[in-house]
Amino acid sequence: MKHFFFGTAILSIFAVSSKTSAQSAKVATVQPLVRYQQMPMLAENSGMIWWNNLIWQHNDSGGEPAIYATDTASNVILRRVGLKGGFNIDWEDIAQDDEYIYVADAGNNTNGARPKFMVYKIAKSLIVDSPRNLTIQPEIITFKYEDMPEKPLPVEANRTDWDCEAMIAYRNKLYLFTKQWKGNKTVVYELSKEAGMQTAKRRDSLDVDGLITGADVHPGSGRLVLSGYTKAGQRFLYLFNNFKGDNFFSGQKRKIWLAGPAQTESVAFINEKLLFIGSEAISVLKQKLETLAVDTLFIKSK
Repeated sequence: MKHFFFGTAILSIFAVSSKTSAQSAKVATVQPLVRYQQMPMLAENSGMIWWNNLIWQHNDSGGEPAIYATDTASNVILRRVGLKGGFNIDWEDIAQDDEYIYVADAGNNTNGARPKFMVYKIAKSLIVDSPRNLTIQPEIITFKYEDMPEKPLPVEANRTDWDCEAMIAYRNKLYLFTKQWKGNKTVVYELSKEAGMQTAKRRDSLDVDGLITGADVHPGSGRLVLSGYTKAGQRFLYLFNNFKGDNFFSGQKRKIWLAGPAQTESVAFINEKLLFIGSEAISVLKQKLETLAVDTLFIKSK
């Protein structure tokens, strides 16, 4: 969902983005390469994966309950896959494994009072078997957080710690990385990939000093990336590798500032060395797709 402080503090974004890595002697600043301004249909793109040589994206709250496939060479949307019976309350991220695509309807920043959330589970075989636009019936995972109040009380917008915009599929589980508006941390929760009602189990937390907006993992290399920004508008990536099992914060980790103003909402590995970075339109800033070479940015094993 759009976040009001970006609309009201757009000048601050430009000011902050012009700063150098002097903000932190240990945090590098890198400049992603702008690929192109995305199509108007994806003005509020909020999640992204790379699959079948296309990027698959969705819009956030209020958008159609559909995912879109774009050819990155031509910037043309080639496919639309609608979800039968689906509703986009606040879609925030998309993930994948070999057989399924998962779409997280987990946004909760309006008033923090959503009692339950959903993940739509889409069989890739249904998409591959039809070359055209189509509407398919997804499976549905419904969940709540184990440490969230049973009946959460409404709060002011952007004041909850149970908002979530980042999800990955890793091995046989789904993992959610929350966006803590008060705590400036991210908490990792675990879900089964099985359809039905579940309780998301709290696994770990990390003080990221910002708001996490997207995630992706490259299973072959054991690399994880989170995207986010500070409340002042400075965007960043958090890079993780050499972790043990699914203890993602147990290994090497590094925070990287991203130069240039944008509301970055998603990130996806093209391969272990290259990322796509997606940003939605906000105020005078247009939706865009960027690329970033990251192989040298991950901390190497000693």
